[in-house]
Amino acid sequence: MTTGKTYKPFQAIGLTKSYRKGRPPALLDLSFDARPGEVTVLLGPEGSGRTTALRLALGLEQGQGTALFHGRLYRRLARPEKSVGVVLNEPGRGAHPGRRARAHLRMMAAAAGVPARRADQLLEQTRLDPVGEQRLRGFSPGMLRRLQLAEALLGDPRLLILDEPTEGLSPRNVEWFHAFLRAFAQGGGAVLVTLRSPQEAAQLGHRVVTLDLGRMLADQSVAEFRRTRLRDEVSVRGPQVARLADLLVEAGAAVRREGGTRISVEGLTRTEIGELAYRNGILLHELADVTVEHAPGDLAAAPPHLLTAAGQAAHAAHVSALSQSVAYQSALPESAVPESPVPESPVCRSAVSESPTSRAAAVAEVVIGAAAPAGAAPGAQPLPGRGGSGMPGEQVVVVRPGETADAELVLTQPRTTAESE
Repeated sequence: MTTGKTYKPFQAIGLTKSYRKGRPPALLDLSFDARPGEVTVLLGPEGSGRTTALRLALGLEQGQGTALFHGRLYRRLARPEKSVGVVLNEPGRGAHPGRRARAHLRMMAAAAGVPARRADQLLEQTRLDPVGEQRLRGFSPGMLRRLQLAEALLGDPRLLILDEPTEGLSPRNVEWFHAFLRAFAQGGGAVLVTLRSPQEAAQLGHRVVTLDLGRMLADQSVAEFRRTRLRDEVSVRGPQVARLADLLVEAGAAVRREGGTRISVEGLTRTEIGELAYRNGILLHELADVTVEHAPGDLAAAPPHLLTAAGQAAHAAHVSALSQSVAYQSALPESAVPESPVPESPVCRSAVSESPTSRAAAVAEVVIGAAAPAGAAPGAQPLPGRGGSGMPGEQVVVVRPGETADAELVLTQPRTTAESE
């Protein structure tokens, strides 16, 4: 019998980890949730407790607190792979380098009890189908990370948990991951990722949970996060920046000196600064927009979510209610715990019943472009099925000279007249 109650894909309630007495806890009373249709970022530097939180939630480490997946404890999920897809950052625990990508993914599919064709579909959706017969020892970091993502998606889960999915990847692979994960969320799925970079969190996330030294500093929408943690500046470099700085201050800008030939400017756009320098005959070597972050400690002076009295009271009531539900569920025998239905979001089913995974793959392909076939010759060659009529301005997928086609993603670029000739 179903109760009709819907559950959030993920809820963390008071997660706490202490290693031994006399040392500060690695994680202290962390409570937050991940919602359908959103990418939730768990943000913090090395040692902030991000990975510890994921391991506690999944039962891989002992600690205090509880995590619920669609309203149930992880150990009580009958088929976890169908509810949650997980990729943890665990060096040295990947697939054997001698295996071929397709054989490895089919083996993992068999272990998960899903058809082999699901593995083939995911190789295509993660743009690894052209290199499916290659051995993993020849894969680039981006290709290995996409293979791990394909493993997590084998059960077609509606929740993805990824630990630093873009760490160490090339900008094009980072862009592909961002497009895929945001499209997965737009298809009705929920995504929880850990990141170190505030700038990347602002690009990828819908909500940002900030950790520092094991404690939650804020749980914010991305708009509030940008306002309290990030600011836009213009970096200016040149031999006459001291004279330019005086002019900028007179114009009402805030100027910070970064050295003898560099300043950072806030309050004026790059165009306004360039025009001011031109009118006064000042030579510039660099003029670039940059995004800089406030230190995590600056949050105490800002008005972030959960740091007001009303926010703290609502948060305490939320934790109390969920803890009572968890205590009741834990007291029941295994057979008495009903299967909680995965909540259906109005946006998670299209007219053709498209899953978040297929939607994400389609959107990522549109945004980034498809991967080139393995062994493609260098040069600007259009891929089959992507145009190539030679008309100027046509969008085609090209492999740039000097790049390895099977090791990186290929961006979509306008076809120039020279290329068409």
